[in-house]
Amino acid sequence: MSEIHLLTGIAQKYAKMTASERIKKIKKLAAKSRANRDFIRKYYPDFYEEAFPTARAARESLESARQPALSARTH
Repeated sequence: MSEIHLLTGIAQKYAKMTASERIKKIKKLAAKSRANRDFIRKYYPDFYEEAFPTARAARESLESARQPALSARTH
């Protein structure tokens, strides 16, 4: 099996999981070793970001939550 096929297969497996299940498994795998964490960060940056949101992502999330909802009414 080539490296590309292996990486694609892993990505498909994790993509089929629910977000909470995927985050739990990514965190568990990353906690086992620095090499695992670096591997996930390098080859699956979206999964890594989902499990370990950066300060920037957290700040953007807070800012979007603070914006008032647009009203459907027109004046």
